[in-house]
Amino acid sequence: MEIAAMTNRKGQWIILSGLILALGLVSLVIILNQAMSAGYKVSTAETDFPNRAITEIYEETVRTAKLVRSDNDSMKDYAIDISNIYASHGALVDINVTNQSSSGNIAIVNITMHYYDGKVNFTLLNRQIQLVR
Repeated sequence: MEIAAMTNRKGQWIILSGLILALGLVSLVIILNQAMSAGYKVSTAETDFPNRAITEIYEETVRTAKLVRSDNDSMKDYAIDISNIYASHGALVDINVTNQSSSGNIAIVNITMHYYDGKVNFTLLNRQIQLVR
């Protein structure tokens, strides 16, 4: 009778150790899955910000301001055109370029830009740009 009881206890230990091992593997898989999910969320958050679009708008505005220099009507037309182009893609862009001062071959203008695409609300206020002929 004692021999049968010892065999049963060994079987219980085998089942218990298998259960502990299975629980350990399940918890390890859950931790690894959460780590991968967190890494994915961080990487997509970086690409969701439209920094290239904002930089492109700013650089194109500076380039256009240098080309037209002090022609306010051309800059107003440019601002309207850019607003319409980005509005067709679902983003609100408002650009305002004002002459601050001008002397000789050097002019200083203020650029104010607002970008909103439903997620990102970016505003650039009174950035002074020096225009040289």
